[in-house]
Amino acid sequence: MQTSNDIRWSESRTEPDILSEHCNGDVVELELFAGRELFQFQGHFPGEPVLPGVAQIDWAARLARRYFGFDGEFQKMGQIKFAKLILADRKLRLRLEWQREKGRLTFLFSDDGELCSSGYFVLADR
Repeated sequence: MQTSNDIRWSESRTEPDILSEHCNGDVVELELFAGRELFQFQGHFPGEPVLPGVAQIDWAARLARRYFGFDGEFQKMGQIKFAKLILADRKLRLRLEWQREKGRLTFLFSDDGELCSSGYFVLADR
């Protein structure tokens, strides 16, 4: 049985707004807006929505694929750190860096200059 929340969730957007982008070779820096209407904030947590860590990892992987054109699978993740909660309706910075020699993509989310999360992915076909 579907509830009104199920319908609302299924119709929700899943990616943040990209306010600006700066691409310089193997580095992409994005300014994002994570609005409370995004699917990932719904139910997590009522009253003070927090972006789940799995959503941060998903956004980093999706945006890396989009900006660097990766079509292979990621083999592993490493050094995943969550240092600060990301609340709804915040502007964030995401830095993606393709470390070509290692076949590794690093990501770093920050909010107003403070580190929120970071880690890396390794491509499977490396």
